[in-house]
Amino acid sequence: MEKTNKRMTREERRKQILESALKVFIEKGYNGSTTLDIAKKADISEVTLFRYFDSKKQMFMEAIEPILITSLKESLVESQGLEPMEKLEYILKNRIKFISQHNKVIKLILMESQVNPEVADFDFIKQITSMLKDSIRDTDIDLEDEDFSIRLMMGSILSFLYLPKIKDNEIDSYVEKLIDTITK
Repeated sequence: MEKTNKRMTREERRKQILESALKVFIEKGYNGSTTLDIAKKADISEVTLFRYFDSKKQMFMEAIEPILITSLKESLVESQGLEPMEKLEYILKNRIKFISQHNKVIKLILMESQVNPEVADFDFIKQITSMLKDSIRDTDIDLEDEDFSIRLMMGSILSFLYLPKIKDNEIDSYVEKLIDTITK
């Protein structure tokens, strides 16, 4: 049997490196990770790694950005056309499921943004809060106290980092109670 080595496209290789980098960052944290660790995980040389990325920081930022921001933007687009309350319910359920499924990565990002000045310029909480606020304003739902409601929603969403729920019926029930609380 002859072994065939299919050469990866540039985009496939970048994706492979970013996936490997994310695994290393989750395992060792940002400061504990080296570009050599990432190259080994990707089964490439460090020289090859630097043909695709200029720095460890670039890999970190590019690895986490789609997980956080792109996924939220996609869920906001998917919720277009829904009635206001349905849209709010959809966004909350989507974020809770997302946080529950990606809790290791989200914990890494939150931790690193608090303790590591090199990556602190990526303010995940501020970006997510701003997008959530804008999407709720788009629903035209009248919240009695917008700041309190946003804090309550953000706190609720982030609570699923440490107490993840995967069952849809549990998430549905939680979101229904949360919406009842903020819209009364």
